[in-house]
Amino acid sequence: MRIGGTPFSDPRQLTAIDELIAESPADIGLRFGRACCLEDLGRIDDALVAYLDVLRRVPTHFGALTNLGSLLFERGRAAEARPYFVAAATLQPGDPVAQINVASSRAEDGDLAGARTAYAAALALKPDFVNAHLGLAKIDTALGDDVGAQAHLDAAYAEPKAWSFPYRGSGPPLKVLVLVSAFGGDLVTNLFFDDQLVQKAVLLADSVRGALDVPPYHVLFNAIGDADRSRPSLERARAIVAASRAAVVNQPDAVLRTGRVETMRRLRDIPGVRAPRTERIARADVTPEGLAEREFAFPLLLRSPGHHAGDHFVLVETPAALAGALATLPGNDVLAIEYLDARGADGDVRKYRVVSVDGVLYPVHLAIAPQWKVHYFSAEMDGRHAEEAAFLRDPQAIVGERGWRALAAICATMQLDYGGVDFGLAPDGTILVFEANAAMAVYVPAVIAAVRAMLVARARTAGYAG
Repeated sequence: MRIGGTPFSDPRQLTAIDELIAESPADIGLRFGRACCLEDLGRIDDALVAYLDVLRRVPTHFGALTNLGSLLFERGRAAEARPYFVAAATLQPGDPVAQINVASSRAEDGDLAGARTAYAAALALKPDFVNAHLGLAKIDTALGDDVGAQAHLDAAYAEPKAWSFPYRGSGPPLKVLVLVSAFGGDLVTNLFFDDQLVQKAVLLADSVRGALDVPPYHVLFNAIGDADRSRPSLERARAIVAASRAAVVNQPDAVLRTGRVETMRRLRDIPGVRAPRTERIARADVTPEGLAEREFAFPLLLRSPGHHAGDHFVLVETPAALAGALATLPGNDVLAIEYLDARGADGDVRKYRVVSVDGVLYPVHLAIAPQWKVHYFSAEMDGRHAEEAAFLRDPQAIVGERGWRALAAICATMQLDYGGVDFGLAPDGTILVFEANAAMAVYVPAVIAAVRAMLVARARTAGYAG
């Protein structure tokens, strides 16, 4: 959990900060603000460098320790995040955010007792801290204490949790309500909303109970994107949408159908597409015999449901390696996933990303790595940017006409107003689907502009006159 004010949403804000730093290069507050701005604008590598620069100048900077740890943690780099969280909590033990981060880190490590202690410390510091109640509810659930879990949920949701953001425009605003989940996995949306046009509010869907009275908005933007992790939130979002007259971006019903298992089943019969066989299996049934009965062969992938960024995701090459791999994964169930060999002629794996906005496909990035697990923020792209640039310039030329039609069919099948596909290419041009859902963060200007245009178009159907 990071600290900081209103999220930055405009590159001009970074320009303004840089100009102020040029005038006052020793101002740590400005440098910290610059790091936050870079993170919000999606320049993750630059943000990491900027937070480290703050810590190089002031090793005890609480904000930089906290936000750097949070940035790493959210991207599946929990082991790297841990020392920053511990340092922040040591520096300011009376800060509830510091205790929450330590608790999250301990929970990720499987140290439920340590996590409970840290969550309780955060709650003692801030009795109405929603994150602390939710963390304790999760631990109680894992330990089989349903009564305790419900008590913390009731405390967390004593009243709806909503946040309003400033509007800096001069004319009547386009009013948007963003729905988010208590379980995480939400789409990062801050760049989609121009505060000189949009008056934004955020509502924690899970916190809305009883009779629904949704204030008038032009657009409800459902940012709850992980159907495996946030199904209860999506069920609640469905009720909120039904109680509103606003136009909707990403109907909860459509997102509910994008869990990993169901998505791969839905995409399997599209011409030019190979969607990996994917099944959710109880841990006790993940044996060589159980997998064979389900028609899985080695090598295969195992993943804990509801996790992203490569976290709790392993390749199992042989039956002999299965037990050891399974022991590293949390949860009572795991996803067994057919392994798709996406290596090119040079032996490297290429992972492409496209997103669909209101039915139009946009290229987002290409990541290249020598191993099967590829992530853009950590890919080894030295000397490869020309290849990525070619994909961004003319994606149809790279994937071929057949592949482009297949990608369009994938997005049409998902029925999302905003959704993305991560994929590889087989030698014959077949699309090898890695992932397809509504939770993919994108910081590409063309995509941001397209989403903003979609918001205006949808708002006009709901009475917006701008």
